[in-house]
Amino acid sequence: MSDDANISLKTEQGGMSAHRTGREFELKFSTDSAGLRRVLALELFAGMPASRAQRQKTTYFDTETGRLLQNSISLRLRQMPRNRNVITLKAPHPDRPSGFERLELEIPIGDAGFNVSMSDAAIQDQIRPYTQDAPLVARYGTDVRRRIINIQHGRSQFEVALDSGSFIVGDQAYPLHEVEIELRSGDRADAIEFSKSLALQANLTLETISKSQRCALFAGLSVPVRRQTGGELQPDHLLDSAIGIILSECLQHFIDHIHPFRNERSPASIHQMRVGLRRLRAALKIFAKSFPESSFRDFAGRARILASGLGDARECDVFYHLAFDEALSHSSRPDDFIHLKEGLLVLRDDARQRAAALIESPETLTFILDMQAYLFRHGWRSEVPDAHFLMMAAPAAKFARNSLDNLLRQAQKRGKNLTKRSDEERHEFRIALKNLRYNADFFSTLFSGTKVTKAWFADLRQLQDLLGLQNDLANAQIMIERIKAFAPGDFSTSAGFVIGWQACNSQAADRRIGKSWRRLKRQTPFWH
Repeated sequence: MSDDANISLKTEQGGMSAHRTGREFELKFSTDSAGLRRVLALELFAGMPASRAQRQKTTYFDTETGRLLQNSISLRLRQMPRNRNVITLKAPHPDRPSGFERLELEIPIGDAGFNVSMSDAAIQDQIRPYTQDAPLVARYGTDVRRRIINIQHGRSQFEVALDSGSFIVGDQAYPLHEVEIELRSGDRADAIEFSKSLALQANLTLETISKSQRCALFAGLSVPVRRQTGGELQPDHLLDSAIGIILSECLQHFIDHIHPFRNERSPASIHQMRVGLRRLRAALKIFAKSFPESSFRDFAGRARILASGLGDARECDVFYHLAFDEALSHSSRPDDFIHLKEGLLVLRDDARQRAAALIESPETLTFILDMQAYLFRHGWRSEVPDAHFLMMAAPAAKFARNSLDNLLRQAQKRGKNLTKRSDEERHEFRIALKNLRYNADFFSTLFSGTKVTKAWFADLRQLQDLLGLQNDLANAQIMIERIKAFAPGDFSTSAGFVIGWQACNSQAADRRIGKSWRRLKRQTPFWH
């Protein structure tokens, strides 16, 4: 529980119940038993003894249909020694995109059992919109032995918890070894910097979902990915606030899809991680143009390297869909398609392994934590010259109009005589449109006129889709050459089918691109 927690008394049916409410800030890292020993042996903890291990049994409750899980809410009973049992509710923080920060409501219940209706009305108020008074049942839990190390770091205090035990799902147990760093008071960025040092020295893996969500995965349930909100800017937001909101949202977009990739290796998770990084770069680049602030450019460069490292896996997924869900999906496909498919699967497996290694690398860990600490500290304020503080304190809408006008002019310049442009020039135009679309999406809520906004975005998306078909043809030709080194035999007939199929799509798109671009240019931009 962080320093804005408070202790209050609330009258319930049957008496008084002390409870704590506040904002929890916590980082979690998974490891194994050897990793926990490495942590305890670190010089980082010299002179800071760990407590004796205490057993904690936790049971998570939900409706039969998992309504709390589907809304990223956990409700648990934690049983601890000497009847210090606690019911805890955790839910997403409504005002903060960071997944490291949650709302928490904690009610000590002594030796009483789990009974929300008798223990605290505050919990009922929180969960009723989701449960609609459906009965709560025990779904799964954990059984761990926990050791605590209390840390004073700079002006901040936090608790390092080392957990070793099991996730319990039905009659099955799965190993659990985890390190949690919870801020008790002080600066969130201090906790991040300490956590980064700890994770790098002990080779820990950043966890992006909660224990209850990992239990749900072991139970075969679907864990929802947080809905991307687009920044949630309001017309009265100043630019300083807008910078933090937009960058936080983009970073969390990337983080949200790390665990789905770990769990499923799904094409959608790779795609969404890259989208999150591209959105982040698009925002960082427009801020870097307006402010001589090196961190904006530095983070944009690091995001580009990560996105590029995930590119091969994404290109393999796109080509698989194009080749086997479209061009070669019919019964009259050539017999040599199997060689193309086998070669692609080998290439895709290699690309996914490299993507997985990158995601778990120190470079990705430090990027996430460095960026998150920068956001919590509002790092741009320390570097911006005094002359730019007035711009920071101005309404975000003014900055948005100027930036979107500049991005639109860049797109118009690259789209001049579009139908006569080379493939490379059209690709540059496509990138300019992406930067325009991402930034327009960030700032769209600052301006009124829903119908105008929807129409403008619809025309932009259509043009991007048409340009994407042309880009797919160029990428298909590159992929076929790459696959040859991995295929067990010749697949030239199937390759011709794929290229011919995509060439037809590209030709059809080419006939529509000019008209689509002219229609978009006639639209009055929604920010005017």
